[in-house]
Amino acid sequence: MNLTQLALKRPVTTSLFFISMLLFGLTATKLLPLELLPGIDIPQVIIDVPYKGSSPSEVEREITRVLEESLATLSGVEELNSTSNQDGAEIELIMKWGENIATKSLEAREKIDAVRHLLPQDVERIFIRQFSTSDLPLLTVRISSQHALSDAYDLLEKQLKKPLERIEGVSKVTLYGVDKKQIRIQVDAKKLAASGISMEALTNRLQNENFVINAGTLRTKTLVYQLSPQGEFQRLEDIIQLSITQYVTLGDLASVNYQLPEPIEGRHLGRQFAVGLDIFKASGANLVAVSEKVLAVIEKTKKNTEFDGIKLYIMEDQADGVKSSLTDLLTAGLIGALLSFIMLYFFLRDLKITLIVVSSVPIAIAITLAIMYLLGYSLNILSMMGLLLAIGMLIDNAVVITESVLQEKQQEKRDKKSQTLALIKGVDKVSLAVLAGTLTTAIVFLPNIFGVKVELTIFLEHVAIAICIALASSLLIAKTLIPLLLNHIHFKPKTNHKPSRLAQAYRTHLSRLLAHPKTGWLIAIILLASTAIPLHFVKQDQDDNQGTERLYLDYNVEGRHNLDVTKNMINRMEAYLYEHKETFHIDTVYSYYSPSSGQSTLLLKPDLPITVGELKDNIRQGFPTFAIATPQFGWGNQNQGLRISLTGRSTAKLIQLSEHIVPLLSRIEGMTDLRSELNSAQQEVIIKIDRQLVARLNLSLQDVASNIATALRGNALRSFRHDPSGELRINMTFTPMQLSLNQLKQLPILRIDERVYSLENLSHISIEPRFDSIRHYNRQTALTIGANLDDLSLQEAQTQITQIMEHVVLPPGYQYSLTGGFERQDEEQNIMATNMLLAIAMIYIVMAALFESLLLPTAIISSIIFSITGVFWGLLLTNTSLSMMPMIGILILMGIVVNNGIVLVDQINQQQPSLANLSSAIAQVCVTRLRPVLMTVSTTVLGLLPLAMGDTQIGGGGPAYAPMAIAIIGGLLFSTVTSLFLVPLCYQALYRLRHHAVIQFSAAHHLSQKALPRFMRK
Repeated sequence: MNLTQLALKRPVTTSLFFISMLLFGLTATKLLPLELLPGIDIPQVIIDVPYKGSSPSEVEREITRVLEESLATLSGVEELNSTSNQDGAEIELIMKWGENIATKSLEAREKIDAVRHLLPQDVERIFIRQFSTSDLPLLTVRISSQHALSDAYDLLEKQLKKPLERIEGVSKVTLYGVDKKQIRIQVDAKKLAASGISMEALTNRLQNENFVINAGTLRTKTLVYQLSPQGEFQRLEDIIQLSITQYVTLGDLASVNYQLPEPIEGRHLGRQFAVGLDIFKASGANLVAVSEKVLAVIEKTKKNTEFDGIKLYIMEDQADGVKSSLTDLLTAGLIGALLSFIMLYFFLRDLKITLIVVSSVPIAIAITLAIMYLLGYSLNILSMMGLLLAIGMLIDNAVVITESVLQEKQQEKRDKKSQTLALIKGVDKVSLAVLAGTLTTAIVFLPNIFGVKVELTIFLEHVAIAICIALASSLLIAKTLIPLLLNHIHFKPKTNHKPSRLAQAYRTHLSRLLAHPKTGWLIAIILLASTAIPLHFVKQDQDDNQGTERLYLDYNVEGRHNLDVTKNMINRMEAYLYEHKETFHIDTVYSYYSPSSGQSTLLLKPDLPITVGELKDNIRQGFPTFAIATPQFGWGNQNQGLRISLTGRSTAKLIQLSEHIVPLLSRIEGMTDLRSELNSAQQEVIIKIDRQLVARLNLSLQDVASNIATALRGNALRSFRHDPSGELRINMTFTPMQLSLNQLKQLPILRIDERVYSLENLSHISIEPRFDSIRHYNRQTALTIGANLDDLSLQEAQTQITQIMEHVVLPPGYQYSLTGGFERQDEEQNIMATNMLLAIAMIYIVMAALFESLLLPTAIISSIIFSITGVFWGLLLTNTSLSMMPMIGILILMGIVVNNGIVLVDQINQQQPSLANLSSAIAQVCVTRLRPVLMTVSTTVLGLLPLAMGDTQIGGGGPAYAPMAIAIIGGLLFSTVTSLFLVPLCYQALYRLRHHAVIQFSAAHHLSQKALPRFMRK
């Protein structure tokens, strides 16, 4: 007993099962965690070594190279990149997808610990970080005010940060851009030198007077006490009155007071001072629900009188992307369902049957959501993308089975028993074809799930799971619920067996084609050859992930400057942007600046009336000119835009080469914002200590260096833990020496009798140029040249860049490579091409196993070839580039287009025609299957039409669905037309070939039997 017979025998059980699954699915919509992205571990480990106040060359020599040598022995590392600058070293390990990143982080820690003794002694901490998509902040908030917010730390922490942390589902809240006050001890260098106390002795004294230790336990007969000697500072006066010697207190040598840390960066929002706030959600929490709770607290905070004059602005909200995807899913689903309903009714002309067929879509989606909840999946933009693509395919199985049942019922008697037998016969007649069609549609994703892991296949895996579950659900519904409803809902089968005009015309042309196969093959060859036309004109490009919501402006500051200098630069640019606010369609501008960098984010108004490229050109025309910076639009992340990596031995030489190459590349039209990421505009103060003089004075070089470091960056002491606002940092430094080089030269180092030796007496001080950073790519010194592309495809840019670089003579040991978007595009296209070939092979294997034939599935495979032709013609006619989204569409298309051919070949096989009646049998079967083929194709195309014609993007800001939908629609339409004629033609040729092969084999066997002696015959 098969599923259909079981469903008909147990109608109540079957009905209640689907009703319960429908209710379970509706419940799952509330229970499924809503997330922007599934929890995917990014195969990347970052080692961050803070070492402020040093030079890039020193960091490279003392830290970066030491760690690179140790980490290079780590297995599974594809790339080892590093950046050395004045703030320390950052080493990036890029692993293979699928590696256990937690384990690799531990292994990296072990490698670092093994060489920890080789690093400078004053390296305090080494941070090792790993990332997951779940680590992204739920909300990014900017807090702005007309007045500086430097004194608002306590207000923001107590009235905003703490309430947000108490929200259920919030795991962490970070506040940055505003610092907690600290205790600063500013030592007068002259007084310290006059006292005869060294800086080292003073530091040790302060450390020894501020402590808490565990001294063990004290046991009595009945109790056990924990001993904890405490010597902590309780009040600020305790620090001031601390005795250094018998007659000298700390207050005699230094000023001690509460101060804010010296600002090292700044932020503006809407031309006002701003700070940042990031809110992170707990794992498994409902993203939309948590976001709504957070926004409610923010709205409540806005009404707080203490926040008068303070604005809270939402920069990023992950929930917006999820809500956008949900809205797109519902909108596209409803429009697609409505169009499909109209098309089905046009073919069936029966409201009851149409409703039965269409009911399979919402039930299948409900079952899919229920199963996803049971399997522990979340509802995110990738699973929603899978559901969105599946909507147009869910109705196919129901259409094929319904049409087969109707045809059988028209040929049987009107009594109940005959109609039931006809129903079972109609389902069984196409069961194999429906099963094969579902398997081939789902099986194309197997190479992506189990094959080589890259970013694309990892994300496609989550799309595929939603599609496969939905298709399996639709198969179950088509085999059980649809026959049950057709059996119990009464309708009159049509008695008019006269074929339509379309069917008559189709039969006439198909019969003529089968009778003249050479003409058919000639037409097929011409159609395939026509692929060369769109192949020549369709451009290859990367997906445009840049939405129309914001633009990123990078100032490319040359050198390091006072923070006020970069702030004034930002102010000038913002004044220009706000002067043309309406012209540039700007809502607000957020800016960040530091002594060596500056970035502005232009938040645009919705429904931009011009293209992003045109808007960029308009903004560029009036850019203010700066002596210290060259503002340009950003390149995007490392996998986007245009990147040319130069590698060699010397950073200085690489900069010289880039200064020669950049002007050559700037001649390429359509390439904008071209620049090198490194420059040598920064300056460094070099202090060369007189070793012999220092040795005669009984000093060490370390003593002198420590005094310099304390003067400029201070010395962090144990924290002060008894302030009402919490634990405060204690920082000891000399009276500010950062104002002038002359003051630094006069820094007292040592006093002997009445003579004071200053830094100038013990060293030679000079100023030399230096690099802002030193980068390594796979342990080679590297430099990157980048640009944006406007009206220029990545393929065209690659061709022109290669032509230019072929005429550039690089010194021995120096080379260039195309990275960024080039590298990602090549990798993804190679993987997709391989997976497509594997998918074709697997489709063939499935069909060969189901049909028990190695030859006949070849006729069906031909539909895939012609669908590719349709894809390229569709891309050409819609002026769409060949990027990753159309390639995903091709992959999905390969599993869809074979469905029609499967139905045709299966029905012809069931007829078992003789060779003499082969053509007429093929024509007869094809005519009877014409209507279900047209119905399934129409519903699939109409289901994708809202995506193809709209501007819907993945997650609201990712790649657009339109190119993928266009690829599927174009390939499906073209393949349907060709399949209706060429699949029968191929089948006829292969059938005859098999028949002739059997005859020839039999003849050969007969001759061999005659040729053999009698005793050797069987």
